[in-house]
Amino acid sequence: MRLITRSTILFGGLILLGASVCVFAQGTNKANSSRCAAPPSEITIDRAWGGARVAFDALENKDYLYVAYYDADRWLTVAQVNKCNGGLEKIRVPSRFGGWDEHNSIALAFDAENRLNVSGNMHVSPLVYARMDVPDRLAGLSILRGMVGADEERTTYPYFFRFPDGALAFSYRSGQSGDGIELINRLVGSDWVRWTNQPVFAPNRDGTTINAYHSDYVLGPDKFFHVAWVWRRTYKVETNFHVNYAKSRDLRVWEDSRGNVLSSPITPASAEVVDQVPENSGLFNNVRLGFDEEGRPTISYLKFDATGATQLFHARPGSNGWISVPATDWGYRWDPRGGGSVPSEISFSGVKVSDGRLIEQVKQPEIGSKIFVYGDDSLKVQEALNPDVDEPTAQIKDRHPPKGAILNARAVRAESSRAGVLKYRYAISWFSLPVDNRDKPRDCARVGLPCDFISELVLHSSPIANPRKN
Repeated sequence: MRLITRSTILFGGLILLGASVCVFAQGTNKANSSRCAAPPSEITIDRAWGGARVAFDALENKDYLYVAYYDADRWLTVAQVNKCNGGLEKIRVPSRFGGWDEHNSIALAFDAENRLNVSGNMHVSPLVYARMDVPDRLAGLSILRGMVGADEERTTYPYFFRFPDGALAFSYRSGQSGDGIELINRLVGSDWVRWTNQPVFAPNRDGTTINAYHSDYVLGPDKFFHVAWVWRRTYKVETNFHVNYAKSRDLRVWEDSRGNVLSSPITPASAEVVDQVPENSGLFNNVRLGFDEEGRPTISYLKFDATGATQLFHARPGSNGWISVPATDWGYRWDPRGGGSVPSEISFSGVKVSDGRLIEQVKQPEIGSKIFVYGDDSLKVQEALNPDVDEPTAQIKDRHPPKGAILNARAVRAESSRAGVLKYRYAISWFSLPVDNRDKPRDCARVGLPCDFISELVLHSSPIANPRKN
């Protein structure tokens, strides 16, 4: 199956949207920076499936914006928008979403040759992966490819990142919740190779199955990759236990925070435990890792305090081991349980240093969305600020979902120097039904909206006051 649709959106004027197939003059979607006009504040990309809340992705390079989503017929689709003249082109990747599983997120990345790579629509299912044949030409995305040919039948959580030399890396889970392994591949030219001869994290403990839910592999200021994770004993989220940490220069040999080499794969017995949180303690698998002003790894995670309330904790290494402190003093309790996609009541970005301050974006039902500013030494909240105007939700504040639906927003990522000088900030938004079905088909009579809920997928743009090179 190959379907490419094309249309032209006239920047600064009338928006002309294509039907199923619209043909325009050859070269309309080619960039010509000498004739660029300011983009409109909103462009409707397509009609998107909203029967489940699934993470779409969006990416930009110097000349184009790319948006990956599930269209109204649930096909995995990639849209290309010309940043100069508004030319719009779309292609379906030959993978169709079942419609209900919120795990089936989509990931995009450019490789060293500036070809777009896409993976998604996977939850304990065969690998879905496609790549452009040449940069900025969609045609190659109509063909699914394998990677290394092993451990690609029961995959979940596709995640692209980069090696220090710029080579593209791909991480995913093979197996299932409570019984899975984490693998890393490396793109060499046009071929993927298995970078890790064995899993990063062990799939069992004392003869019983287990798996790790880990943060991103984050390249730190010390040129090490850092990762934090929790273990899970079964598919149920309440069986999460222990916050753990490791670092590596090459993603093959792993060390603890003191530089001691860990045996591979890492097991619960060999891992460096940051906080020995037991099961049934409010530990969710949304652990995040960032760095403080001194470049020390700082781990963010949730657990119950002594009163049973949920608190956001931070841990970082000290002279006598890891120091863990609560950053908040909430009276709110979130006790996630069961399997499937669990509605996230509390989310956080992980810490980062911005303008000399250690900050983190946090969302919690009682406070809404805030930017926390932490004390350098205490890691306690000193200020709680409203989100920065640069956040994608600020651009999209005037979109209101129909009753029973929710608004989804995602910033368009600008990767490395590929984006050139950034003059505009972009984000996408769409409506969907909430994460309340645990990945199962919905009871349509109860929802109050059609189970085949469809939403406009909109691209938003706003000028950057002081254009900068990314």
